[in-house]
Amino acid sequence: MTHETLGDYKTYSLAGTDQEVRFITQVLNLTPGESILDLYCGYGRHAIELAKQGYNITGIDATQDFLDIAVQKAQKANVRIDFTKKDMRELDYDGEFSAVINMFAAFGYFNDEDNANIIKLVAKALQPNGLFLIDLLNRDWMVSNNLNRYWRDPSGECVLSYKVELKNGIATMKRQLINQVTGIKTQYDFVLRAYSLAEMANIFNNSGLSIIETYGGFDGRSYSSETPRMIILAKKNN
Repeated sequence: MTHETLGDYKTYSLAGTDQEVRFITQVLNLTPGESILDLYCGYGRHAIELAKQGYNITGIDATQDFLDIAVQKAQKANVRIDFTKKDMRELDYDGEFSAVINMFAAFGYFNDEDNANIIKLVAKALQPNGLFLIDLLNRDWMVSNNLNRYWRDPSGECVLSYKVELKNGIATMKRQLINQVTGIKTQYDFVLRAYSLAEMANIFNNSGLSIIETYGGFDGRSYSSETPRMIILAKKNN
């Protein structure tokens, strides 16, 4: 993949990860030692940085290739994280976490009923007053903008790219993982249901969660139809 073929991909550097993790920790405002579930953790870049700060991290993902990279990177970083391969529809935790995070459009893979039930399982996994931070595509913004991404690991070992197309509320995503060392390319094509804020609020209310704040980016800006992201912070009701 050359620079010329990247098109509108946005480069996510280590500095980007630092900003994202800083946002996560500031918004959650937890004490080191508290438990966080990274729901669909991917290759672990958030989970590992959070573990470095002393949080007790569990990471789950449905893609073994991503988890293999995450395990290797956690070992290099000398942090202990429980990485497990699991479909998010099969969450079976009960009051174990102070917070659950779901980053980078990792929600909406299934039909509306399954997606709503996942939020109920997230609420069940939270401790009383636990927090749920979910980062979603902003459907309103996507109507008139492009949300393609390109991320290269600082070591240069792995490259991850996304290409996203939106039509009738459904985002079609093409995700390619390239191991620069082995040359192996893995392509994942899937669709996401892109929800509006009102739709998410309804799902949360039916799951025992209340929205505290909605952000438009990892810089903490307020959410609007003009922001590329819709990052929702919700709290479990007692």
